[in-house]
Amino acid sequence: MDQELVQYLDERFGRIEQRLDSHDQRFESIDRQFVQVNQRIDDRFEEVKRHTGMLAEDLRKEVHLLAEGLATHIEAESVRHQAIQEQFRETRALIHLSYEQLHQRVENLERRQN
Repeated sequence: MDQELVQYLDERFGRIEQRLDSHDQRFESIDRQFVQVNQRIDDRFEEVKRHTGMLAEDLRKEVHLLAEGLATHIEAESVRHQAIQEQFRETRALIHLSYEQLHQRVENLERRQN
């Protein structure tokens, strides 16, 4: 081969090799950036996961408190309802007694008239 051709090809391959090395360096830099981005995404995901867990726990506690409050309210209403029922029974008994007494008085009056 001609010496000039060998020199020309060496220069061309040298430039190509330099460009490939430059591209390799850029790809390595991009790979490092991807690793950093992935790490930031992973860190953010873990942070969101922790925050969501805390929110869920707080919500669970609030629902539990709400359920306890509702149970207390239902129990109080049940007691109030029972008291009203008892008052109704007492009132009914008094009305029944008054009706019995009235009935007796009417019968006594009717007997006297005969």
